[in-house]
Amino acid sequence: MHSLRSVEIQLWANVADLVDQIIDEPDLGYDLDRAYEDWRATVHPVPIDPNVVRKAVQESLDFAKSMDAKAYTLWRSWDQINNQFSATDSKFLTELRRVQRNIWVPEQPDDYLSLVPELVFVQSKLPIPNVSIWGTERIEFLTNPDPLAGDWEILRHFVSSMEHGGTVGRSMRFIVRDRNTKKYLGIICLSSDFADLKGRDDAIGWKRSQRTDGGMLSHTAIGSVIVPTQPFGYSYVGGKLLSLLLLSDVVAATWERLYGDKLVGITTTSLYGHGEGGSQYSGLNPYWKSYGHTAGSMSLRADRSAELLMQRWMEYAHPRAYWEFYKAQRSSGMPLRRNATELARKFCYRELGIDVSETSSEHQRGIYFSHLYSNSFEFLRGELPTSRLLPRFNQSVEFLVDIWKTKHASKRVKNLVAQNKFSSVGLFYEKLLGSTWGEARSRFLR
Repeated sequence: MHSLRSVEIQLWANVADLVDQIIDEPDLGYDLDRAYEDWRATVHPVPIDPNVVRKAVQESLDFAKSMDAKAYTLWRSWDQINNQFSATDSKFLTELRRVQRNIWVPEQPDDYLSLVPELVFVQSKLPIPNVSIWGTERIEFLTNPDPLAGDWEILRHFVSSMEHGGTVGRSMRFIVRDRNTKKYLGIICLSSDFADLKGRDDAIGWKRSQRTDGGMLSHTAIGSVIVPTQPFGYSYVGGKLLSLLLLSDVVAATWERLYGDKLVGITTTSLYGHGEGGSQYSGLNPYWKSYGHTAGSMSLRADRSAELLMQRWMEYAHPRAYWEFYKAQRSSGMPLRRNATELARKFCYRELGIDVSETSSEHQRGIYFSHLYSNSFEFLRGELPTSRLLPRFNQSVEFLVDIWKTKHASKRVKNLVAQNKFSSVGLFYEKLLGSTWGEARSRFLR
């Protein structure tokens, strides 16, 4: 099991609370106006016609709204990959192929029986707390030379059609691999939970004051990435294994070591649709339970070229707003504004006269929650202390793997073999790189 060294664990544990405090700290520790003027003197934005910007953004949003959920999801990923990576970067392509070769592929349908899945904790950055001579606390993020951090990033971009949105706040990443062969089975990430999610909050009986002001949200997290490699996902319902492993004692213990908070519940949402039909969380009751679907519509976004144009216009037409959203930092080194990118986008829509209602779709998602203790809900409502929590099920990796093998994978393999549909063919989105959108759509949306 790959783990942080003890000194790194202690740093994470100490820093987590410090970061949270700093983000909420109203005292910036410096003159905001002076900092803005200093920045303003160093930049010379080029004038951009707002009509040109409005037209580009509106056309891209109209194009996005014409798609169904699956096409829009793939389009976002295609756009991201081709803006972030180069099809002519030989060094990156070598790494990409190496990671692809390290994905587990079965030779026979029953090869899953010999798998020994393990969770490998990977982290690309380490936060280091510093205190200035004036007593101001700061957080510096240093690169952590974890050899698997780069592999996690490649897998995140190329084993899923879902755009890699990154995370702000708490984040724990794991690669799931076979202990015997070291071949990859998937990736998961646990992040800071949603502050508001109606179905979940109603079930818990949670008031917002309890979640935020009371600090109880720090005892839950969201499974922001739960992605199996292929053909493991298709032929062996590998997404169900990853969904179960997210609830393991390994994950909960790592959360507590890093952040000092007992993890009592985990939220997630399904990628498409809602309810019990077709989700990788279906059939995982009592470990995962459905709590309806997202109440609001999903906010659509323009492609990256249109958004970049909009940012350039914002820098020219509204430099102070641009600086506060994209450049300004607190004395801690953390961004001045939370959720800055989304807020900046809405600011530009308003200033450009783009109807915000035109940027939404009805791509709703199912809400799922796992309470790790039988009295998690009471704890989250502040009705009992940590010492009275009662585990709801066996959280050992071995137990959860056995549940997956005996109740899910065996049934899936049997059905696929009987229908002559079992596949050992992988699905890796490397063909998105360097392709046109038409080519990507034809290849992956058959």
